Amino acid sequence: METFLTASKTALTKLSAYYTIRIVLGNQTCDLDSAVCALAQGFCEYLNETKKSQNEENVAVIPILNVAKKEFRIKTEVIYYFRKHGISEELLTFRDQIDLNILTENRENKVEVVLVDHHVLANEDRTLVNSVVEIIDHRPQDASWPWHGKTIHLEAVGSCATLVARNLLIKHPEAVDAWLANFLRGPILLDTCNFSEEANRATALDREIMETLERISSLGSDRDQVYQGILAAKTDISELTPDDLILRDLKFESGVPFIGFPILVKDFLTLEGALRAVEKFTESKKCTLAVLMGLSLKNDHVTRDIAVFSLLTNGLENKIINALLGSTQPQLELTLEKRIKEEKYNVFLYKQGNIRASRKQILPIIRETLSKERAC
Repeated sequence: METFLTASKTALTKLSAYYTIRIVLGNQTCDLDSAVCALAQGFCEYLNETKKSQNEENVAVIPILNVAKKEFRIKTEVIYYFRKHGISEELLTFRDQIDLNILTENRENKVEVVLVDHHVLANEDRTLVNSVVEIIDHRPQDASWPWHGKTIHLEAVGSCATLVARNLLIKHPEAVDAWLANFLRGPILLDTCNFSEEANRATALDREIMETLERISSLGSDRDQVYQGILAAKTDISELTPDDLILRDLKFESGVPFIGFPILVKDFLTLEGALRAVEKFTESKKCTLAVLMGLSLKNDHVTRDIAVFSLLTNGLENKIINALLGSTQPQLELTLEKRIKEEKYNVFLYKQGNIRASRKQILPIIRETLSKERAC
C-alpha cells in the first residue's frame, strides 16, 4: 500500500506524462468506509495496471479522499485508523489538491473515474459523469442514476469495504496480506455495529468476507477491541465545535442537507451555539430546512433520533415530517420528543424507534417527497 500511495503522490506532480489518469473517488462525507475503500480500491486498480503493463507511464491511479485537506481534521475516526495502520497523511490526496473539472476538460489525458461508496454525483461533480467507468456502492440504487453502459457493483451489504475486499480477494489474492486484511476489517466492523444483531446491518456476505480477512490476518479475537477503538475516536468531539460537527458527516439530497452526528441530536442541541450554527449553515447554503440525524452506540446498544430544522414554517417542512411519520418502507417509529419554536426557525425532534433504519434507508423517503414536490 505504501508503495502504491507513494507512486500516486509522485504521479500527481506529473499527470501530463500519463496517457490515462484513473481517479478512485470516495463520497463527500469521507467517513471511514469511504476513505478505506478509496485507498483499497485504488490499490486494486494499481495492481490491475501493474499486471497489464510494465510501462509505468501508461496509467496513473489516484485515490482521492473527497474532502478538503483543512477539513480532514474533523474526520476523527479516519485519522485515528490511518495512524493506527501507519498511513502517513502526506501520502494522501485530498479533493482540493487536484482539480477534476480541469482534468476532465484536458484532452491530452484520458480520465477514468471509479466511484466508491456512492453512485450519485454531487452537483459540483456532474462534469465527471462521462468519465465514470465503474461504480462500487452498497446503497439502494437511485433510479435517476441508472449508469447505463458502466460497470456497476451495487449490493445491499453492511459496508462498501466488503465489496472492495471481495474485489481484491478475487483479483489479487496474493496481495491481501495480514496488514491489508486487517485494514479492511475496521469499516466493516463499524458499519455493521460490530455485527450487532440489534442493529441488523450485517449480511451473509459481510460475515463471509470478515471471516476470510480474519483467517488471513490471524485475527478475530480482537473484534471488540478494534471496534471500540474506532467508536471512541468517532465519538470524540472534545476538539470539535458545532460548526465542525455539522460538516463532519454531511450529505445533500436535492438541495436539502442531511447532517449526521456521532451523538444524538438531542445531545448536540445542548452544545453552546448549536442551533445558531445550524441556522447559519442552512442560511449559507440558501436552504429553508435541514434534516439532522443522531446516533449513539454504547455497550453495543444503538439509539437513534432525527430532527427537522426549518427556517420558517412552510409546506415542504410539513411534507417531509409527514413523509417520515407515515413511512412504511421502512417504518421509522417516530415519537415527538421536543418542538423548539423561535422567531426565525422551528425544530421538530423525534426519537426513532426503528434503530435499523439508517440514513441510507431514510434518504429515499425524502428523495421521493422532494421529487413529488418538484413535479407539482
